[in-house]
Amino acid sequence: MRWRVGRNLDLARYWHRHGDLDEASRHASRAMALAAGPVPVTTRAIAVMTAAAIDRDRDDLASSHAHLVRAVALLEAAGPGEHLAGALTDLGDVHRRLGRYEEATATLHRARSMVEAADARLLTVLGITAKEIGDFDEAARCYAGVALLVSSMDERATLAHNLAGLAYARERYPEAEAHARTAVATRPRTRSVALAADLGVLGAAIAAQHRPGEARTHLERAVTLCEAARPSRPYELAVLLHNLAAVDHGAGQADDAERGYRRVLALKEDLLGTDHPEVGVVCNNLGTLLHDQGRTAEARRRYERARTIAERVYPAGHPTVTAIRHNLRRLTAGDGAT
Repeated sequence: MRWRVGRNLDLARYWHRHGDLDEASRHASRAMALAAGPVPVTTRAIAVMTAAAIDRDRDDLASSHAHLVRAVALLEAAGPGEHLAGALTDLGDVHRRLGRYEEATATLHRARSMVEAADARLLTVLGITAKEIGDFDEAARCYAGVALLVSSMDERATLAHNLAGLAYARERYPEAEAHARTAVATRPRTRSVALAADLGVLGAAIAAQHRPGEARTHLERAVTLCEAARPSRPYELAVLLHNLAAVDHGAGQADDAERGYRRVLALKEDLLGTDHPEVGVVCNNLGTLLHDQGRTAEARRRYERARTIAERVYPAGHPTVTAIRHNLRRLTAGDGAT
């Protein structure tokens, strides 16, 4: 029985690595069913964690979260160890993706307390979480630790991608472009969805430097890669379409930008929920477009919704909170209100 579980897990990981999540999910489900039999608890938990990772990349965060809660419970019963730290790391990452930053941070620090040596996956998730809550210095420290541990081309490309995202958040756009180009050049071509994400951050960095044509080329290539994946990747597509809408906005193509922002808003609400921080960011950007067009009543509603979400999720002084409040003040001043 145990070898059959292992065989299906190997196949699930193979197809996961190569981007065929439908096939990966089939083998992971088979492994979990087999693991319900007489196998060690650790083997059962690993099967559940594998399914969770696949569901995470299928954008089914609720299922991934449920699997990881189960895996943590199984491993806690077996006692602390490497696998429990890994399950907590993955659970912290799902909390982050759901916009639950306090839970993410607590879970990740619990995982960190269990590992004796530095762990690249844990440091990566800690770095991304720190970046998203606006602690850029902590994110840089985490990524510096990751740089000492990575070895494969895919790992180096992922580090370069994350460094690009951090530089972009810091508004250091030429630095972000340089890191993103490294990610694109390094990423194995079998990792098409990861390559699409690299192209997405490259396009965003280029667009921020007022080169819309070049940015659009990279973003449209990324969209093609995501649409060709099995299955297509709705979350990555939403990110790319948001970037394309921002390019249209910057180029003065207001109608195209508005259609893009509204489409992305619907996609992210469906994928992430109506009060997710990424929904707030789209609301803010749509509000800016509407404000530029003089449609101040709807712009105010979008800004106020964005502010409500951001103030609930982010710490005081977060760049997103600051930007939304600035936009509201600018709109109020333009209205002549006090």
